[in-house]
Amino acid sequence: MFGLLVFALPRLLDAERCGVFVSSESGDSVWLEAGTGVVERQIVVASDASMVGRVIASGETLLRSSIAQGEVDTMVASRTGFVPRDALTVPVRTIQGRRVIGALQVLNKRNGKAFDAADISLLEETAFAVQASLQRIFEAQGLLAECERLDAEIRALDEAESAYRGDKRLRVFGPVLADEGGGFLHHRWRGKRYPPFISPEGTNALCESWDTDPDDIIIATHQKVGTHLTKRFLVELARDLCQLPDQHPLKSGDIGHDAVPWPEVLYAQHGRGRWNEHLARTAGHPRLWYTHCAYEDLPVRRIHPRTRFVVCVRDPRSVAVSQYHFWRRHPLLGLPADLTLDAFVERFVDGDLYFGDYHDHVLGWLRRTDGRVRADQVLVVRYEDLVEDKATSIDRLASFLSPGVSLTAEQREHIAYRTEFDVMKDEMTTNPQSFHLNPHVFFRSGKTRDWEDQLSAAAVHAIDQKTRRVWAGPDLSCPPDMP
Repeated sequence: MFGLLVFALPRLLDAERCGVFVSSESGDSVWLEAGTGVVERQIVVASDASMVGRVIASGETLLRSSIAQGEVDTMVASRTGFVPRDALTVPVRTIQGRRVIGALQVLNKRNGKAFDAADISLLEETAFAVQASLQRIFEAQGLLAECERLDAEIRALDEAESAYRGDKRLRVFGPVLADEGGGFLHHRWRGKRYPPFISPEGTNALCESWDTDPDDIIIATHQKVGTHLTKRFLVELARDLCQLPDQHPLKSGDIGHDAVPWPEVLYAQHGRGRWNEHLARTAGHPRLWYTHCAYEDLPVRRIHPRTRFVVCVRDPRSVAVSQYHFWRRHPLLGLPADLTLDAFVERFVDGDLYFGDYHDHVLGWLRRTDGRVRADQVLVVRYEDLVEDKATSIDRLASFLSPGVSLTAEQREHIAYRTEFDVMKDEMTTNPQSFHLNPHVFFRSGKTRDWEDQLSAAAVHAIDQKTRRVWAGPDLSCPPDMP
């Protein structure tokens, strides 16, 4: 409901911004529950030092035609980059009317006009309409405070554990399932196999609460299909094409979890508090995510019509080889040490591996049959092109990320250099930032056809047969309906 208010109120009152504020239970502070261009609870101020606090304390509507420098409101502006000139603020009471529990505020009447009596009347009627919804939030803040305390405790324990271990291993959530013969440790979520460091409960929470933003760019790949290479392209493009603030995690060129999170892992390992911190740090600028889930399993409540997706596709024969080596070396999956590549290919063709069947996974992202994501929101790239045709790949990704903005020749050359396999491996070794994998263990070759030297003729035949059956095209490296 408050998202609708944030969308509609500025248009109804011809204002630049609006905010929905809630008072603390003690009355000594007030927070922004929803507002234009900000994240929930990004702004919390003392009640006695803010315009909204004065309205809540007095219970009276306040119209300010000018806001002087040095007021708390300008401190709020410094956090968000927005400068208020005039403001209309009305109180919101409980349903019984005995206490003021929040306020609605609109800022900066457009076209040099001033807020008038009609604006006051409309905003006061809106305040009356949202009483019940705001009261539920006000009464639930005790529970919210306890959740925040637990989030802080989890963060402290996580930091202590990381310092003790001296690495970036992930916690495992029990109970953990294993195959009949042992190994392939996993959970089941919506029938598919997921690694044990992803919590099904956390993924369910995302499905109930995550609404993507227009600035969100989600890299959608099955595992070992070019995820890190795609991240590197997009991070470098964002640095060149966008004016990123100093606090933005992409500013340093980091491609690790702090800069380009895996949503299910971020939420499971660090909780809602760290999730909200990331949203706040990246608000109003390109925000990169990556996920390995099937299209139908995307853990969101709503997809914004301007959210974009980069879908990376790779030759199934290369995927099978890369997954085999990666999953065998992963310390949390417990694959049998004596598992042969031929035996793994049998599982690959069967399809019951982490994140589901690879062939079906690709078709799901390409076809998107439920209509939640339009064709113009998706760019499909081939891993082989990212490796072998960098110039074309850079141009396609740049146009998708920032239509109409051109790169210089120097920028294009720099991005091509930064996405070379050996360059990436050296950087992940010497300056990993928040990148969590050891490149000497997990960065294997960077080649596009190394499957020719590793797969047996029987394994190639089995994969090719499935590709012909499921993708039904003459090119065994990609589906025939690739855009």
